[in-house]
Amino acid sequence: MKPGDLTKVWTAPDNSRLTPKQQSFRLPLHVAAKLDALCAIFPKKTKTEIVGDLLAVAIDELEKDLPSYRGDQVAQHPEHGAIFRLHGQRIEFRRLANKLYRELEKGMGNKNAPDLYDEDLHESDD
Repeated sequence: MKPGDLTKVWTAPDNSRLTPKQQSFRLPLHVAAKLDALCAIFPKKTKTEIVGDLLAVAIDELEKDLPSYRGDQVAQHPEHGAIFRLHGQRIEFRRLANKLYRELEKGMGNKNAPDLYDEDLHESDD
């Protein structure tokens, strides 16, 4: 999701699930003022929903910039050429996110939660 998509999300019905435990943190004043301004503009959305959506977009954007690099070649694709296993912070982030997501889901009673990301990440030559 891109930051510009948030206004579409905030005017649509809410289908999100929340963590069972509340998380509390303090914000810089300028961030709190901007957050309150968004809450005033989108009164049908809770502060939790807006913060969650903003964090989701920011994390998605950050993840794209986390470094990754090619490891060993693992396959040869007829159209795309050599396929390599990826390594680095982006891959570690995805593995940890998968693990922690499964733990959260298990805590909510879902023992067969799907991964957030494909664990077997590859990059081709093209």
